[in-house]
Amino acid sequence: MRHFRYQSLDELEQNARELGADAVRFEHDPERVRTVLARRVAVGDFEVGNSIAVHPMEGCDGTADGRPGELTWRRWERFARGGAKLLWFEATAVREDGRANPRQLWLTDATVDDFARLLDHVRRAHAAEFGAADDLLIPVQLTHSGRWSYARRMIAYEHPLLAPGTVISDDELERLEDDFVAAGRLALRAGFQAFDLKVTHGYLLSELMGATTREGRYGGSLENRTRFIRNVLG
Repeated sequence: MRHFRYQSLDELEQNARELGADAVRFEHDPERVRTVLARRVAVGDFEVGNSIAVHPMEGCDGTADGRPGELTWRRWERFARGGAKLLWFEATAVREDGRANPRQLWLTDATVDDFARLLDHVRRAHAAEFGAADDLLIPVQLTHSGRWSYARRMIAYEHPLLAPGTVISDDELERLEDDFVAAGRLALRAGFQAFDLKVTHGYLLSELMGATTREGRYGGSLENRTRFIRNVLG
């Protein structure tokens, strides 16, 4: 597929048909597009103001100690003024050795007030642009990067095709559960309305889901492989 250099929706639709993507629907009526994107969405007991979301993709622009940096602030103000009502805050580490890079955000007792100030600024900027921010939902994604951690490659099991690392013990996983719970409490204190666990892309919790050859309480059976997630959410 060529680079995304389409000049019109018709051109994009034609290329999709050429590729056999017949099930992809293209809406040509701008009013219909606006109507669809303006639909409010129920999320639990909360109603999000429209159907536009910012996804939790980290910018790798925090400070060395995990605080939002200058570029983080600039990016999130732009998100706030962009119109999306679901601002899913980017992957944020719960422990220093779980950071994917030395600029990844890290939620701690020392940094929580910086996150609180950023969230307050986001809500104020959104309200200034759109009149209110009470229909804005801002959860945060909590993560441990596991084998992709920059300082310490921590793995759930020895994978035959991936680089080796230090297999995290059951006892350390239990302590990490506490770190996730502590970060969840800090997220609430900072002003986030919810958190999710990053169980994707080969990071530690994702790797645990596939740890069928791992011994002990966190490997083998599906019950064991989901134990960490169930314990933290519980």
